[in-house]
Amino acid sequence: MRTFIIYSRGRTDSRFNIEDLPSSGGRMDLVARCINSALWLSHGIRRNTRLYIVLNGAPSPPVTLCFDGSKIKRISPDERSIAIWIKKVLASDFGKEWKEFRNGILVSRKSFQDIVKEHDKKNIYVLHEKGKKMKLKKDPVFVLGDNFDIPKKEEKFVLKYGKKLSIGEKSYLSSSCISVLNWLCDK
Repeated sequence: MRTFIIYSRGRTDSRFNIEDLPSSGGRMDLVARCINSALWLSHGIRRNTRLYIVLNGAPSPPVTLCFDGSKIKRISPDERSIAIWIKKVLASDFGKEWKEFRNGILVSRKSFQDIVKEHDKKNIYVLHEKGKKMKLKKDPVFVLGDNFDIPKKEEKFVLKYGKKLSIGEKSYLSSSCISVLNWLCDK
């Protein structure tokens, strides 16, 4: 199983505008784009991929969304459709433990550190421009930020379990990094 963990500053409630995702606060367009890049192929879904989006924005962080490619059904890959599902999930009732909102979409109040700890026995790679280029091991877990780097405190925590990985010296969009990592794993 290929896993992505995204540290996001996205909103933790459903009060964002579907018609204007970039201006809604927390850049939910980026969140939707990362979900699309992680899970969708041209004519199907990556059944071997799981994506965690840890939302740390207003009003009550954290909220973690999990999209499990092995179980997802009947979701369109466009940003707007994905954002509608995010909005529905965030409007639902949930707590600290995982709640399956719909086939393959789970939600909880787990923190970034909680999610990293759940994967601490796996091969964790933290994406960073100053990381190293390396051969990826089986069942990788990739950790990256949204349109900003992971906060230093959180980066220091995750580096106890993993290594910094670079896909180049330039800073790329998170969704583009996910596409490149999927391509590397597919090879």
